[in-house]
Amino acid sequence: FARTFGAGIDLDAYNAAFVLPDLLLDVLVAGGLAAPFIPIYTQLRHDDGEAANEFGRTILTLAVLVMAAAAAILFVFAPQSAAFIAPGFDDRERELYTALFRVMCVTPVIFAASIALGEILIANQRFLFYGLAPVLYNGGIVLGTVLLSESLGIFGAAVGAVIGALLHLAIRLVGIARTDFRVRPRLAVRTRAVLEFVRLMLPKMASHPIEPLMFLYFTSLATTLGAGSVSAVSFARNFQSVPVSLIGISFSLAAFPILSAAYADGDRARFTGILRTNLATITLLTTGAAISLYVLSGLVIELFLGGGAFDAADVARTSLVLAAFALSVPFDSLTHLLSRAIYATRNTILPVGASIGGFAVTVGATALLAPRIGIAAIPLGFAAGSATKVGLLGLALIPRLRGARWTGARSDLAAPI
Repeated sequence: FARTFGAGIDLDAYNAAFVLPDLLLDVLVAGGLAAPFIPIYTQLRHDDGEAANEFGRTILTLAVLVMAAAAAILFVFAPQSAAFIAPGFDDRERELYTALFRVMCVTPVIFAASIALGEILIANQRFLFYGLAPVLYNGGIVLGTVLLSESLGIFGAAVGAVIGALLHLAIRLVGIARTDFRVRPRLAVRTRAVLEFVRLMLPKMASHPIEPLMFLYFTSLATTLGAGSVSAVSFARNFQSVPVSLIGISFSLAAFPILSAAYADGDRARFTGILRTNLATITLLTTGAAISLYVLSGLVIELFLGGGAFDAADVARTSLVLAAFALSVPFDSLTHLLSRAIYATRNTILPVGASIGGFAVTVGATALLAPRIGIAAIPLGFAAGSATKVGLLGLALIPRLRGARWTGARSDLAAPI
């Protein structure tokens, strides 16, 4: 991206066009699935494997139907979204944004199916096929950029995103074929499992949009800080997310089904042991990663992005943002483990307060710092909010562990309502 398009208006429009479709996907699908699916599916599979698979098929079908309807609405109202997603764009830039936005409306429907299948893979501990999906997604974008950008410009990358989304889904279908789950439409909604899923899903859906909204705010603010600012934040965030994904999210995803099973079995010692081990490991590894990223930020940006259309000014601006983003790496990583530990106990309300608190601190700190230090306020505000969220999640989890009933979870989820 950097060498092909540089940090200019084309890439700004491309990055901005992702914001709202991703937000809707997070709210309607990813947010609802992330917390309740694995604990419920794990309990069902322990009692009745076919009931677990019927539950999985129902959630998969609902996810695709809901996202398809939302994507159709987004496609129609794409021009109106520019006013609040990219207020700093002029008429030509908004026209480009709208066209890219409509291409992006295809990907959330594909991702809805892939995300649902991904939860089943995690529950079955098929992590290789889960982990290959984002690699193939980015590979599709790179392929579209390399092969199509000369003829289609920035639209080559957009077409690549659709190709990548299809590859994301395809590899997870390969993984699913290695389990006893068979993909087919199903709407068995009148079961206690689905009722429990909805009960736990709603609070998570209320909090899950907070991070996308935060980056929507960052995008909106960055459009007022000069051409290339949106791209600089996006590039820096991508590099910041590498250790978070590699360490924080990976360890948290691997621990989640084990924590859920331990809670379902009423095994407090196993639950706390897994939690402590992962807390210590994530903290140690991500602290080292953050220090390395801070020290090497300039070298990293120059090495990976410098050259072509990405000039020295782009390198300097993006390096500054990345150095500041590095401070958030340990905190951002720990939020994933602490949230999933709470979800494993079948509680999705407590993380809502932590997310709201972190969001408030992020926005407040960014707004306070932006007039003084410019674009660096965005990553520093994010670091402050992430640290706040870690503290609030820890405070919420302690009484949860002390007061939880460690006698096994409810086992009648397969019963009809």
